Amino acid sequence: MFLEYAESIVDLGANIIALVVCLFQYINHKNKAVMFTTAVYICAIMSCYYWTVYLLIMGETPDVSDFYTYVGWNVAYLLLLYILLITAPSGEKGFFHPLMLIPIPLNVWQLSLYLPFGGEANSIYQVTIMTLICVFSIRRVCWYLKNKSEAPGPPFLAMSLILLATASFGMWTSSCFDAPIGDLYYPFSFVSSGAYLLVALAAASAGRAVEKEAAEPDNTLNRKYRTVLKVGYLLVMVVCCLGGVFLGLWMRDTMRASMETAGETGIYKIIPVVLFVISLFLPAFAMLVVFVVTFMDKTMENNALRDARMLAERSNAAKSEFLANMSHEIRTPINAMLGMNEIILRESLQARSLLPSEREAVRAVFSDICKYAGNIESAGNSLLSIINDILDFSKIESGKLVITEAKYNLSSVLNDVSNMIVFKARAKGLEFYIDVENTMPEVLFGDEIRVRQIITNLLNNAVKYTDRGSIRMSVKMEAREGVAEGKVISMIVSVSDSGIGIKKEDMERLFNKFERMELERNSAVEGTGLGLAITRSLLDLMGGSIGVESIYGEGSTFTAVIPQKIISCEAVGDFRDKFEKSIQDARVYRESFTAPEARILIVDDTAMNLKVAVGLLKNTGINIDTAGSGEEAITLAGTIPYDVILMDQRMPKMDGTVALHRIREEKEGANHDTPIICLTADAVSGAKDRYMAEGFTDYLTKPVDGASLEKMLITYLPQEKVVVQRSEESGDEESSDISVKDILDALTGEGIDTSEGLKYCEHDSELYLSVLSDYHRGAPARIHEMQTYYRIRDWKNYCIQVHALKSTSKMIGAMELSGRAAALEEASAVGRDEEIRKNHGALIEVYTKLYQAMERIIGGVEEPEEDILEFSPQ
Repeated sequence: MFLEYAESIVDLGANIIALVVCLFQYINHKNKAVMFTTAVYICAIMSCYYWTVYLLIMGETPDVSDFYTYVGWNVAYLLLLYILLITAPSGEKGFFHPLMLIPIPLNVWQLSLYLPFGGEANSIYQVTIMTLICVFSIRRVCWYLKNKSEAPGPPFLAMSLILLATASFGMWTSSCFDAPIGDLYYPFSFVSSGAYLLVALAAASAGRAVEKEAAEPDNTLNRKYRTVLKVGYLLVMVVCCLGGVFLGLWMRDTMRASMETAGETGIYKIIPVVLFVISLFLPAFAMLVVFVVTFMDKTMENNALRDARMLAERSNAAKSEFLANMSHEIRTPINAMLGMNEIILRESLQARSLLPSEREAVRAVFSDICKYAGNIESAGNSLLSIINDILDFSKIESGKLVITEAKYNLSSVLNDVSNMIVFKARAKGLEFYIDVENTMPEVLFGDEIRVRQIITNLLNNAVKYTDRGSIRMSVKMEAREGVAEGKVISMIVSVSDSGIGIKKEDMERLFNKFERMELERNSAVEGTGLGLAITRSLLDLMGGSIGVESIYGEGSTFTAVIPQKIISCEAVGDFRDKFEKSIQDARVYRESFTAPEARILIVDDTAMNLKVAVGLLKNTGINIDTAGSGEEAITLAGTIPYDVILMDQRMPKMDGTVALHRIREEKEGANHDTPIICLTADAVSGAKDRYMAEGFTDYLTKPVDGASLEKMLITYLPQEKVVVQRSEESGDEESSDISVKDILDALTGEGIDTSEGLKYCEHDSELYLSVLSDYHRGAPARIHEMQTYYRIRDWKNYCIQVHALKSTSKMIGAMELSGRAAALEEASAVGRDEEIRKNHGALIEVYTKLYQAMERIIGGVEEPEEDILEFSPQ
């Protein structure tokens, strides 16, 4: 009898532990498989508790044919079969193996033994379900052994179910025999109890695997609530278990006392009913816990969906507002450009009707046209800034924007952004101050373009929202690892303004996409509202950060922390003094050196580029030879010793890199060790390092400006041949040649930005006219060659032609044509046929119209002779 008590108590304990394991797993990780496994043990405990308490109270086992005895187990077996099916891997369905048939004849035999003991329907049901569990469990194991690589994991659930089914059949079969076979009932029972625990653990593991494969998230129930549910269920379980035992004992004793007086024996029949009712409390409360978990999780999901919907609605509202603002921002400069263009057309028609004797009136008209063109340029720059912001943001959102790192000079970056902003600030009557820590390293390693963009965004933002007072930029560093080559410092850039400030409630939305603060107050401020969002995204990509401090109505301070690696510990020094001097020196141009004894070679396949370079250096007195191809450069370099060679990179037949290597290969040649400077329009980050790795001494981007060219030559010409000039104050002299001004005004009316062209010629109008003449003369030949290469699909030479057209057009101020050529250069470099075919016709049309306009304006102008060899583009 002891074994019978022990077997029942162990079975009840195993099922309670299994239920707690599964229920707690469901509370922590709500998923379908764990929920059904919990249901298995909820049902099993109904029967286990009823059987065990009845045995303890009455001292005998319940009637096996009684409905109360097996109803819980019967439902549990059916749920086990269902769990086995829903956790099956996708590849297992339809799989068959002969071993699956083994349980069927064995269980038919077992059923024939068991039926004579009564409860036929219950026996048939239990044996059938257990046989199916065995069949599908064996299938799972066989499939796994054959398809280990595809299986999500070992079939622990199937193996534990095979163990449970085997133990159950062993119990049922041994109960049909007397000792010694009958004594095997209890060992099988203990194995069955252990199998229940294994099934709980295996089912929970299988459930997690299925949920992971389905990518369904775990529930987000608060830990406090999870703990309350677990502790609450344990207390209810203890109370129900002990309460049921005490209630059953009390009922038994009361009924015995009543029997002695009444002599009624049928009164005991009430005990199974009461115990069955009590046994329902355990699963009922477990189901209540499952319901609470599901309900609370659904509530949280609904709350999350509601929050997400509200966030999406706010985002959509912000996007709609952004689109409305962008419609206004884009239409405003376009309207200005169209309006100014219409005025220009009217003024041009008016000027055409004036008599030649009315020269002053004509000059006035063209003077007005120049102002209108300046307005168009300003509007176009605003439009370009908006489009650039949108494109940058699009790249960031799609994950296509990458950080490209290379070494760069910090002084150059700070000088460029400061030069740009100082004039914007002065145009609004603002003072601009800059403080740079003297010990800041000069040469850093990072993405120069994005560092410029970050600082420029902060400075532009300050100028936009400041109407009076000042803007101050400070740059310092935080060197946690020390200042040494290869170490990373935090470059801290702070921009302070005395502008409108930011409200505290707007701080959280400051860096949001598509949002601008106080639109009604700042409606006149141009911009997309993406600048700060882009800045923060760039800093995130670079491992940096940004913060802001602001007092509403008094001003703001934005602080960006940009990690950068040190390449050279050479300090920037007194940057403010250098910057102020550069602003003063920028007012008047004068050659920075003379070198009448020096001799250089300039190599370029475009005659106009050669003329520009010679014109920029004419006041230095330097002796200049020119070559129009790599082959000619090699010939000249083989016999004439030069102090410096300026080599164009992209040329037909032989590019600059090949020519460089050929010159360096001549160990006894006159220019084996001569500094050779690369001239190229490839101004992307990292290009300098790439060309210097090929053997170039240094690198200059095109179009070349005079200051950079002179600075480069001072660096590499022999010092004994260079006489550095001191700057003197002088005023700009207005050209007295009226015809030159008339020509420039007329060209401006044809869409050429003459101010840009003059800038590249150091505002030398004679040199500019000479460059224009070269450009005009070379146009027919270049158009013909471009058409030829386009027709035969020779994209390599086509790329060389549009590359040259891009540079020369930009040099004379034909910005639209330069932009179209740049796009086609990029397309032809990688052979994008469709893009080339789509845009080639428009390029030729614009180029032809420009040539025809230049034919009318400068076709008859005689150009002064220059001592330059002319070479047609090849």
